[in-house]
Amino acid sequence: MILLILADLDNAIAKDGKQITFIPEDLARFKARTTGQVILMGRKTLENAGKLPHRITGVMTRKNLPDEEDLFYFSSEEELDEKLKAYGDRKIYLVGGAGIIQALFHRIEEAYITRVNYRSGGDVKIPSLENDFDLVETTPITHKATEEHWIRKK
Repeated sequence: MILLILADLDNAIAKDGKQITFIPEDLARFKARTTGQVILMGRKTLENAGKLPHRITGVMTRKNLPDEEDLFYFSSEEELDEKLKAYGDRKIYLVGGAGIIQALFHRIEEAYITRVNYRSGGDVKIPSLENDFDLVETTPITHKATEEHWIRKK
């Protein structure tokens, strides 16, 4: 599983229920990576972002909702594993929010964090990767953001 998210210097990803910022170059990288793949998100993220085209979307929720074309719901890891069997060798991207990231953190093997170089005062944060992952590459995206590539420590 690959974490793909934008965060500030304090690991904040959202403030007042909205993503802290949008960077066109980051959105283009997100689209290029996730098109044709599986993305996993929480219910609030689905409500804010909507169902993204050309992707299989899995949504973690406590509600019992019917699956739709290219959209499935799950409430447990066991249910997620069962539903992922249908998608074979597609990459699995975890795209937020914080609740699903915390719930599936132990399954993340790789992470791409678009890091904005400021503190947003965001009230929703993801766990730090520093204890469990190695930072293997940092790539400038814009003057205000870099992409960090992390790999889970063996």
